[in-house]
Amino acid sequence: MANLPRLRMASDRKKSIIDDSPAIFEIVDNPNAVSAAPFYEIEGASEVGKWCGIIIHLSQKHGVDSRLVEAIMYMETTHGWYDMFYPMRKTILPMNLHYKYWRELGVTKENLGCPFYNIEFGVILLARIQARIEQPTIAKIATIYNFLGAERVNDYGARVAKLYITRPWTTEGCAR
Repeated sequence: MANLPRLRMASDRKKSIIDDSPAIFEIVDNPNAVSAAPFYEIEGASEVGKWCGIIIHLSQKHGVDSRLVEAIMYMETTHGWYDMFYPMRKTILPMNLHYKYWRELGVTKENLGCPFYNIEFGVILLARIQARIEQPTIAKIATIYNFLGAERVNDYGARVAKLYITRPWTTEGCAR
């Protein structure tokens, strides 16, 4: 990884992901990132148990830790539930993907409407992000999933890292 381009800007990182070109996404830990659940996190909105089998299958297919995918989905569905009230939303759950932002990868509103493809695309993004971090951690991968231009772990990444450990979705039938 030593001779690879080191990318910091979101636009450069996006191009690397789209082209699947090797690069390094520099990101550092942040001891001030908050991992506590915000007041608007609604555990009952989680869709992890609903899509557990698909998560496991696609995680294995693309070489991503299924618990990371579960933690991201838990975060997105327990925080993104309010999207159902916005008819003009541009992101689609369960992985909360922005169809216009990723259209160069062939993503459409229609295919993200299918949970299988939505989850698969989220898993592919996670795999490509992880491959571009020199010392990947759950917090670093999740932070860049949340914001491609991040250079320090943010609250989102810290929360996902805590969810990865605590696994609140295990009561939903996705425990292994």
